[in-house]
Amino acid sequence: MIFKEGTYTGYDGTRMFMAKWIPQSEDPRALLIAVHGLGSHGGDMRTIGEFLAERGIAVFAPDMRGFGHYSGTKGHVMKYEEYIEDMQNIVMEVKDEFKNKLTFLHGSSLGGLHVIWYALTYPRVTDGIVLSCPAVAQSVEVGWGKLFIAKILSLLNVKRYYTGYVPVEDATRNPDVVERHKKDPLRFEGVTPRFGVEVLKAVNRALKMGPSILVPILYQQAGADKLVSPEKSKQFFDSIEFKDKAWILYDGLYHELHEEPESDRVLTDLYSWLDHRMPT
Repeated sequence: MIFKEGTYTGYDGTRMFMAKWIPQSEDPRALLIAVHGLGSHGGDMRTIGEFLAERGIAVFAPDMRGFGHYSGTKGHVMKYEEYIEDMQNIVMEVKDEFKNKLTFLHGSSLGGLHVIWYALTYPRVTDGIVLSCPAVAQSVEVGWGKLFIAKILSLLNVKRYYTGYVPVEDATRNPDVVERHKKDPLRFEGVTPRFGVEVLKAVNRALKMGPSILVPILYQQAGADKLVSPEKSKQFFDSIEFKDKAWILYDGLYHELHEEPESDRVLTDLYSWLDHRMPT
């Protein structure tokens, strides 16, 4: 397995960081783009990258706009659609690097929301999507008072940060990962009002769009998720009418499935689903 650090070009020409895990042969069986969650960065997808690259699948994990190595305003976008257009560039660049390969998207938490909207916007570009506890069914409700203030600040484009939104201990039961997250200088635990309002609008719209998803889908959900409601996730999954879909619930596991002590089981299920779709 070969690890590389690279970049991709965003929709507006901004160069952003991307981690890559490539099979030793440098001739992958398929490609997977792994999209991180809120406050995270591409490097946090390492367990997925290493596991799949050792099995012949190249993994690309970009820092999404506003996070990781990003040099502009952290935790901020003007429009949620910026993420979807950035992802279109990522997919095109990855497909250009390794031509004629099956291409899949994997989204963890907020990354899952990005993947859903990409699949809705560009339904015929990729060969399937994997959602890991996607942020379409958050457990924490936002009070109307906070939301009203956030909307006002968003309209004024105030760059005030809201922080402490995800206790790392609620994301994983793995104490080593908790400690790593706390010491990681690339993690950014804050968002602007504009970011928050744009993402909430995208969540609310996505909840109604299940029937419009027209790609194969693997939905992996943590049973003891403190950040996303497993019950609401199942309701969203059930609203997807596309026949090629699979639901796996992991009882007792927390939100960051790929970082849990039982991650080998989660990643094996992921690989099996991908392997089933690849030519022999």
